[in-house]
Amino acid sequence: MTCIKGVNRSASVAFAPDAPYLAAGTMAGAVDLSFSSSANLEIFKLDFQSDDRELPLVGESTSSERFNRLSWGKNPSASEEFSLGLIAGGLVDGNIGIWNPSALIRSEASENALLSQLSRHRGPVRGLEFNALSPNHLASGADEGEICIWDVSKPTEPTHFPPLKGSGSATQGEISFLSWNSKVQHILASTSYNGTTVVWDLKKQKPVISFTDSNRRRCSVLQWHPDVATQLIVASDDDSSPSLRLWDMRNIMSPVREFVGHTKGVIAMSWCPSDSSYLLTCAKDNRTVCWDIVSGEIVSELPAGMNWNFDLHWYPKIPGVISASSFDGKIGIYNIEGCSRFGIGEGDFGAASLRAPKWYKRKAGVSFGFGGKLVSFYSKDATAGSTEVYIHHLVTENSLVSRSSEFEAAIQNGERSSLRLLCDKKSQESESEDDRETWGFLKVMFEDDGTARTKLLTHLGFSLPVEAKDTLQDELSQDVNATGLEEKVADRGYAADNAFLVDNGEDFFNNLPSPKAETPVSNSGNNFTVGDSVPNVEMQNGQEDSADPSFDDAVQQALVVGDYKGAVLQCISANKMADALVIAHVGGTSLWESTRDQYLKMSHSSYLKVVSAMVNNDLMSLVNIRPLKSWKETLALLCTVSYSTQNGKSIFANSTSVWF
Repeated sequence: MTCIKGVNRSASVAFAPDAPYLAAGTMAGAVDLSFSSSANLEIFKLDFQSDDRELPLVGESTSSERFNRLSWGKNPSASEEFSLGLIAGGLVDGNIGIWNPSALIRSEASENALLSQLSRHRGPVRGLEFNALSPNHLASGADEGEICIWDVSKPTEPTHFPPLKGSGSATQGEISFLSWNSKVQHILASTSYNGTTVVWDLKKQKPVISFTDSNRRRCSVLQWHPDVATQLIVASDDDSSPSLRLWDMRNIMSPVREFVGHTKGVIAMSWCPSDSSYLLTCAKDNRTVCWDIVSGEIVSELPAGMNWNFDLHWYPKIPGVISASSFDGKIGIYNIEGCSRFGIGEGDFGAASLRAPKWYKRKAGVSFGFGGKLVSFYSKDATAGSTEVYIHHLVTENSLVSRSSEFEAAIQNGERSSLRLLCDKKSQESESEDDRETWGFLKVMFEDDGTARTKLLTHLGFSLPVEAKDTLQDELSQDVNATGLEEKVADRGYAADNAFLVDNGEDFFNNLPSPKAETPVSNSGNNFTVGDSVPNVEMQNGQEDSADPSFDDAVQQALVVGDYKGAVLQCISANKMADALVIAHVGGTSLWESTRDQYLKMSHSSYLKVVSAMVNNDLMSLVNIRPLKSWKETLALLCTVSYSTQNGKSIFANSTSVWF
């Protein structure tokens, strides 16, 4: 529900500035259900933790007359006797009563609570307010149009300054309301029913600005802007002109803005101290609304009663809590956030944008940081936007803090040497083998770029190959010769392949065997199937079975450490030239060419001799070993090879000149 607390009283209201109390003085001109003519000043406690909807009465005192205005100021002195401040009441007969709320709450005699009666005005005192910036100053105004400034530093013996009275255009009739500037303590503004608004400078003891509306409408209430010292808003209780007008003292030729929403005269107004963009107004049209002065629109509205409200206040201790006094004989405490949004129906949730109030802004926060730090911030003054940040050191585990500091110092400059030292230290301090292995691996990862790979392989337990030299071809030939592979290959009976190299054709034809049968004709035609030509190789777990596991391990070990030359030598020694050529291709161009040349050198096939001459572009050696009777084939071969290369004609000419 919107109304969270309440009490049945027809009274003007004032909140305690620094305590959870509310003062209520019987309103002049209001009639309760008993038609009583008595007047009382009562204090109620604002206990929002209690489930009781009725405000508890904690102190009361009778008054000689009823109240037109009530104001609760801060403690004007350092005396503990006035710890809750002072309450001033503007009465119907022109007097001003000063009460001590602490005495009222302690249930002392009412004559002790009433500190003094200020008699200066004639007629009802409707203008009355304590200065929030200077609590010992009280301003008052009544029907005679004079402004009195009272000094209540000694509440039992108050004094007053010479009364302020305007002349000429600053002449005021019945004072309807006055207000202290919220930023400059010696500036005061008052308005009157004759439509004149005057700004007073107490240092000069005279009015400094005065203005009226174009139609000189009645002015019932005014309020200074909480954040802008030069702006104030004036409202009228005239039913023909119920608008609110915002004025800037730097240019009073016309109002800065006009707010139109009420249909009858405005009676009371209150500016939100927590968010200056919100303004409460109530009028004789039985509407109590909250304005957003930034957009100029009504954002929420209190529920209407049988009669209109005549007094409004924001509770200074809890943002969004307000009080509204009505002629129904009730003081209600409302939560403005629970009020209905103006112009939005039940099924139109989210139809219009609503700006979040400033009191929703986070005023304080905390967050844990690295290294045992706790960072907190606190907003001292929400209106000024000043925020203080604190850094606290919370040490719960000294060892953890020292380790964190050590690690932070190591990574601060990003040097690898410091990181290696840290990893080495952690590895030595580690108790488990896994932790030592982890820190050792991290240490290797922080090695310099040139040695990181080498040390990583060494850390993993692999021996590194000797750095390769430029004379790779010669070394490969020497290594192959050391294995005696060439002699083995030569002894395997490849003499038949040399027929193409020497002129032994007569012996060849003499030794041909007689044909025993006709050569069978293949039925497969030109169809080539892999299954007919490639023998099946047994596979196990996706890998070919090896007859020599030690050979496989040696080659694999060389590949792991990047010793491609060693792997090639292992394959050549095992007479696995195809494997050697594939690995040499991975090892780079130089190793590939060396392995290819070595393979061609070791081979005794006649056609591979031709291939060797073609690869090395050495046609002269080919001409020298070819038999003279095969000159046609040799000439055709020279023609084919020479014209497929650059400078082919010169090569061809040089090669054929050997025969002529």
